[in-house]
Amino acid sequence: MSQHDYVKQTFKDITTKLELADAQTIQIQLLRIHKLEQIMNELISKATVHYEKEEYEKTKRLLFSRHGELYAQLANLYVLDENYEAAEISFLNAISYEDQPHYNWDFILCILAKNNLSPSTDVRVTVNYITERNVKRIFEDIKRIEALVNNPNLRTFYLDECNKLQKWLTDLHKEIYMRPHLKEALLKPLRITEAMPIEEALQLLEKLTGLEEVKRRISRIHDWILYCGMRKEQGLKTEPMNLHMVFHGNPGTGKTTVARILATIYKSLGVLESGHLVEVDRSHLVAGYVGQTAIKTRAKIEAALDGVLFIDEAYSLVRGSDNDFGMEAIDTLVKAMEDYQHRLVVILAGYPQEMHRFLESNPGLQSRFKYHINFPDYSKDALLDILQTMLLERQYRLDEKAIPYVQQLLDHAISQHPEKHGNGRLVRNLLEELIFTKATYAVQKLDKTPLDLLTIDIVKQVVL
Repeated sequence: MSQHDYVKQTFKDITTKLELADAQTIQIQLLRIHKLEQIMNELISKATVHYEKEEYEKTKRLLFSRHGELYAQLANLYVLDENYEAAEISFLNAISYEDQPHYNWDFILCILAKNNLSPSTDVRVTVNYITERNVKRIFEDIKRIEALVNNPNLRTFYLDECNKLQKWLTDLHKEIYMRPHLKEALLKPLRITEAMPIEEALQLLEKLTGLEEVKRRISRIHDWILYCGMRKEQGLKTEPMNLHMVFHGNPGTGKTTVARILATIYKSLGVLESGHLVEVDRSHLVAGYVGQTAIKTRAKIEAALDGVLFIDEAYSLVRGSDNDFGMEAIDTLVKAMEDYQHRLVVILAGYPQEMHRFLESNPGLQSRFKYHINFPDYSKDALLDILQTMLLERQYRLDEKAIPYVQQLLDHAISQHPEKHGNGRLVRNLLEELIFTKATYAVQKLDKTPLDLLTIDIVKQVVL
């Protein structure tokens, strides 16, 4: 069976399974359709005969045609289960494939239901259920609904409903501002910590061992942000600030450290209000059953607002199995990057080859990341410099005569497992072994040298 015939036969099988399907079945079949589309993309790119290419593109359009309908079906199932977070994601996916009026209207009803808002209820009754804790979230959702009801395509089919909803939302808006405690909560500014001077933030970056190309790239980004500010002050047009990044590099090459410093730089430049870093991996975002992944991912996104969300080993979000829910996390992330484009910076990190394949298979995600920064493995001299720096921070020092033996340890460890270079992690392991060995020698009276000095005898006892 040819690949093309396989795609058509598999799609026919998928279509059969979608009749009266539950949420989990729909989600699994959507993942299968996504993989079939990847096969068709590859066939189209390799096709040399015109009529074959036309057939392949026709099949791809057929695959594509079911997305909107299936995501809307999935969203409505989530609404029935009152899983409004997951429903929102699915409605947005449906609309991105097909801007159907009824998808938009159902999406509006979903947002209202999530906030326990009903246009059939008097606003004076509704406002009694709004508190200082939820008023900001509800107010943000009201703004989203107001934008949606202005969609000309929607108003063509739901004009009366849109007009009635607009009036009700306007009345609710006024009623909220008439309640002093809600108005105060709504207007209360976020608590902002004092920003580190930009010179100090850049010095933190400069002090890192090696990473010269990384420092150069971040310096250019820093200059670009300042340049945009200068143009804005003069009333000139500025480019939209897309500061999302991908860090390509092996473990221990300084990606997390640089991300943390970068968050501080963004705060110092006024790009982010908080500048904190939320570090996550797959386990923090992906759940084991339908509907929960969006909730887990949304929670981490909200924790990272006004700062940086750093996703380590991001390629593991999609493992390739039919029942994997990583795509739900990616969909949630993409939506948040759009919704919070001025309040959130996302950094994806991972092994170079795996990250390349991951982004190639997700073109919608790939297009949202402007900057790609490569973190090379540290040289042996750089690893020694890092060790020396870490020892000084802990008030230890290497005997000059012991340095060649430390270099031998590093050489041996890297030559034994070149595919697992180790980088900073190798240095941290060596540091701990040196300190533990020093402690044993000092306590057992085997070493009478100063407590901060690591001698040849200490180094020779260490095995990595």
